Amino acid sequence: MRIKSGMIALIGAMALAGPALGGTKDDVRDLQARMQQAEQAIANQSAMMVRISELESRNQQLTGRIEELTYKLEQANQRLDAVTAALSGGTASEFGDAPVAGDGPVDLMGGASGAAMSSDDPIGDQIARETTVDQTGTVGGGDVSLPIDPNAAFDYASGFLLAGDYQRAKAAFSLYLEAFPNHQRTPDAQFRLGEIHLALGENAAAADAFIAHIRNYPNNSRAAEAYLKLGTAFARLDKTSEACTVFKTMKSKHPNAPSAVVQRTDLEMARIDCK
Repeated sequence: MRIKSGMIALIGAMALAGPALGGTKDDVRDLQARMQQAEQAIANQSAMMVRISELESRNQQLTGRIEELTYKLEQANQRLDAVTAALSGGTASEFGDAPVAGDGPVDLMGGASGAAMSSDDPIGDQIARETTVDQTGTVGGGDVSLPIDPNAAFDYASGFLLAGDYQRAKAAFSLYLEAFPNHQRTPDAQFRLGEIHLALGENAAAADAFIAHIRNYPNNSRAAEAYLKLGTAFARLDKTSEACTVFKTMKSKHPNAPSAVVQRTDLEMARIDCK
């Protein structure tokens, strides 16, 4: 009887332990699955950290490159500004023989004189007639050929200016205005063209160029300076009344103009005895 009772007790204990053992196996499997998921997550996280590190390194390289290019662009612009500033303060005799027009625009708000531009800027007229786009990716006209990319074309034109080749610089900037009338660098091209004309003694063409700049880009950062250069062109054309009107208009429209522009304007007004 005791043996029989022991067997019954053992069977009963095994029956009770069966579900518990089954549950433990499931728990182990679940734990193993979770561990695998955790290991995969850690591996993914490690890979992500490596990728982030690579991106940060790449970003630093790009930032350094951008800063380098920005610095070079600023240096190039400073050189161009220095050249054009020197040019606009010169006379025709300093830059070789150049025609000095006897007539030019007389009304700031009226139309620019087409005759003055034609007689004073034969290269520009030729470019306007001969502008083409060739199969090598350049915009050609006269003896210059601009790249079809507007930024590259601006740099190309500026290269002539920096090299002191003012005739080709004039031709290139004239062509730039024809080829890229709506680009963000077009106002600067228009301004530089006016300064080149002014430096070469082509005062009527300079006046036309600065009138175009004032009319088309009234809010440009160099608008006040364009008035100064326009007044200077009129003064050199012996149009004192028009020059004084332009100088006074600049002071009225641009009361916060750079001090250098204001000082130069005052000097020009005193020189021609503006009342």
